[in-house]
Order: sequence, then C-alpha cells, then structure tokens
Amino acid sequence: MRLPYRLLALTALVPSVLAAQTRYSAGFGLVTGTKLVTDRIFQDITVVERPAPTFTLGMTVPASQRERFSIELALGFAKTRIRESGYPEYDGPSYRTLGLTAGVEGPILGALHYRGGAGVIKYLPDKVGIFRQGGPTLLLLTMGADYRLPVHLGVGLIARLRYDYQRFSTDAMRTLGFGRTEDVHRVGLGLAVEYAP
Repeated sequence: MRLPYRLLALTALVPSVLAAQTRYSAGFGLVTGTKLVTDRIFQDITVVERPAPTFTLGMTVPASQRERFSIELALGFAKTRIRESGYPEYDGPSYRTLGLTAGVEGPILGALHYRGGAGVIKYLPDKVGIFRQGGPTLLLLTMGADYRLPVHLGVGLIARLRYDYQRFSTDAMRTLGFGRTEDVHRVGLGLAVEYAP
C-alpha cells in the first residue's frame, strides 16, 4: 500500500526538481551562409546572403547526468546580394527567418560543450522578391559548440558557434524558372547570457 503513495510523491517531485535545474538563455550573433540560389536563365545568376543579425532564446533541462535537452528559438534579419554575369553586383531583397530547433548538449572538455539537433526554419513571407508567394518552412539540421563562462548568482556568459544545413527553394523562384533546390550551409557566431534560477 505504501508503494503507490511513494510513487505519487516522486511524480509530484519531478517537475519541481526539473524546474530547479532549468537554464534559460538569450543571445545575439551573426549568421552567414553559402549561396541561396544559383541558376542559369539567360546568364548565370547567384543570390548570396549577407551576414544576418540573429537573436536567440533558449532553454535546457537535464536529460541525463551529463547531457541536457535543449530548445532554441532564433529570429534572423538578413539581406541578399545578387550576382549576374556581365553586370555589377547589387543588393537583393531583405528577409526574416524564424528557426526552432531541439537537441542535446553535453560536455566535451571543461567549459566547452557540444550541441546537436534538428528542427525547422521558416522564411517569413514578403511583398517583393523571392518570398512574395510565401516563405518556405524547411527542415534544419544543426550542430555547434558552447563555451561557458560562469559569472555569479546563477548568471553566466556563453560564446557560441553554430552550423546548420538546409535544402532551399521558394515558390516564387520556381515560378521565375529557377528549377534547382540549393544545399545551404550556414555558420553563426554569437554571445548569450544564461540564467539558472
């Protein structure tokens, strides 16, 4: 008879233990990547993304004695450059991205930690440019490293390196005759403040 009561007490205790070990973070960084578009209609055309200011919010909870489960939300503000053979390079459309990834992080050596995960990235629609018929939602694979610098009173500073991969195309591009889907690799550097209540 005592076992169910002990089990109930343990079940009630788990959320409070997890809440006590939850960490929150907010950060800022720059993300840049390989070309979004490369095709040939009348001449070679390439669309590249410029370094994008990106804001992140994150949360981690224990997954095991060493690893932690993490969720990261990222909002990016990007601009493009367009290169056409025989013409000067010029500014292309701006766009915003909203990414959500879930993953696992754990220690590598000392204050250095790894993170690996997957999620989605949404290119937010725009009135003009390659997102005017709506922005795609794409699968995102991600990995990275965090270097933690503890401050005090549950607050720490994190230096971050991120890499992600996606397959990029939009409806507007296909309408214009850009038939290829592009492999896009992105790299980001940033700083974040972490709080553990």
